[in-house]
Amino acid sequence: MERKGRLLAWAGMAALGYATIQGLRALLGLRREAIEAFLRWRGPVAQNIDVGSARVDLPIYYYRDDSFLGIFTADREAVRALLPSDQLYPVLAPNGRALIGIAAFNYLHTSIGPYGEVGIVLLCTHGRPAPPWIPVLLESRFPGWGAFVLHLPVTTRVARDAGRVIYGYAKFVADMEFEKTPVFQRVHLSEGGRHILTLTVRQHGWVVHDNRPLITFSVRNGELIRTRIPVYGIYHLGLRPGLGTLILGDHPIAQQLRELDLSFKSVATKSYLTRYAILPAGEAIGRADRPHAPYPGEERAMGRLTIRYGGATPPMDLHPSA
Repeated sequence: MERKGRLLAWAGMAALGYATIQGLRALLGLRREAIEAFLRWRGPVAQNIDVGSARVDLPIYYYRDDSFLGIFTADREAVRALLPSDQLYPVLAPNGRALIGIAAFNYLHTSIGPYGEVGIVLLCTHGRPAPPWIPVLLESRFPGWGAFVLHLPVTTRVARDAGRVIYGYAKFVADMEFEKTPVFQRVHLSEGGRHILTLTVRQHGWVVHDNRPLITFSVRNGELIRTRIPVYGIYHLGLRPGLGTLILGDHPIAQQLRELDLSFKSVATKSYLTRYAILPAGEAIGRADRPHAPYPGEERAMGRLTIRYGGATPPMDLHPSA
């Protein structure tokens, strides 16, 4: 009887472990058939959209990139004042401070060509406020989760114009210097010789396979736009404070971030080992309560985009025509 009881206990633990694993797989969207069919887009398509500097087909495909992000804390009320809708609520850390994400993408192969991008986003929920921290863990599995795009500098005009015209993203042309080593990833962001920020993220943490979409909010012609971006990635998830660090420069955007009392050490990080994404059209979900006046940037055909693999290596110029 005692042996039978132990066997039953072990069987129960095994069943619980299996159920936990399957639950996590479902939470992260890791059905095998979904991963195998990831790039077989079955949603709406649009062709030959005139964005001014080019014609663009939707969805836009992102096949290969070097990407990483850090989540930092900022003053709650200052962040709330930047959100364009009363239906958007800042996601909070347990200490009551708002959470801001800064993400860097060196897009090496996309359907609109290679370019660099740095996103400065306000993590938020639509419809009602959320408990502290939980939305960060669940991401798009949490109702209303998303990120309002405060600034989204890029290195090519077509990427700028497509983002502005189709989504209302706050894009401008800037310069980006990426560095990738086995230990960390880094981006130095600037415009016209003025330093905006430098983000460094250590390649450390749990290895996570994830098929949850990225959801963004933006304002286009006075309407609040929600865009659901399918993503499949494998990344290091760092939940140890300080795995990401931020240095702010002398640019007006850097000054705005200082006024938010933005922290310089991260509370969480992601450093991607591989990543695929599909960018379809967004949807209008209501009128914005306040206008969002994005930073216009300089009128340039292309920004500087370089990458180096360690400080001793010479930088590679990914936009030679710039």
